[in-house]
Amino acid sequence: MKPRSPRLAATGGVLLLAVSLAAEERATPPGATRRLTESLGFSANPAGLQHVLDLRWTWRLNSSPGPLLSGAHFAVGASHSLTPSYTRLGVWVELAPLSILDLRGGAEGSAYFGNFGSLTSFNSYTDPFGEEARDARKDDARSGTGSRLYLSPRLRMRAGPLLMTAGADLEWWWSSAEGPLYYEPARDTLLAVDGGRVLRTSAALLRRHDWGRGGELAYGVNHSLTHVLDAAANRSQRIGLTVVRQFGPRRFGLHSPRIAGQVSYYLSDPFRKGQVAASLGLSIGLTR
Repeated sequence: MKPRSPRLAATGGVLLLAVSLAAEERATPPGATRRLTESLGFSANPAGLQHVLDLRWTWRLNSSPGPLLSGAHFAVGASHSLTPSYTRLGVWVELAPLSILDLRGGAEGSAYFGNFGSLTSFNSYTDPFGEEARDARKDDARSGTGSRLYLSPRLRMRAGPLLMTAGADLEWWWSSAEGPLYYEPARDTLLAVDGGRVLRTSAALLRRHDWGRGGELAYGVNHSLTHVLDAAANRSQRIGLTVVRQFGPRRFGLHSPRIAGQVSYYLSDPFRKGQVAASLGLSIGLTR
């Protein structure tokens, strides 16, 4: 049997722990604020490596000190992601009419490098597209381009030390692959080249503790679902545990460093049902 090719960074999608979990329900300062963050994420099953730069400008919508309105804001931003499979550049707009509700919409353009199965074409949603199937078809992978549009509502509520977040991402994907379907490494699934539709949901319940010098520790449970609207059989669903360590404003010579780890179990998946996945994310602020 031939040796299997390395899979490191075949996908970048699972990594940066949607658990950046809102460490900030603090009131937005008056006037415009600018924040640049840098993140590095790793994941196993599927294997992944991803670097992200995210730049945002935020404007507070009111001067209310009340908990329901103090976080209301409008924001715009841009982000850049790089993995060994692709690079992606996007812009987004966000409106938070209440401290507990964010509404974001954005657009991204991608360039795929033609490795790790990216932009391999498939004929049917029932075609096998797991790691072994993609290894067998690695010569069919092609470089190319793609795009994504998305709408993302998100709720966030806090009761004492408990934080609950829940959100959804409705996405439309296109690519230059020959098609009619292609393997999308960021979602680890097959999508239509002319507008694949994906619904992703995530929820988490965390308990938070102060941890000296302005830092905190949060831990709890999470659930995520990835559903291709035209292929219910390819649904992937996980439940897991999350730990987030937020350090103070200045630690280790870095600005607001954060470490987030996650271990999850596949409740359903075309190829990974019953398996365990893990991910780790590191982030720092590059502006004060």
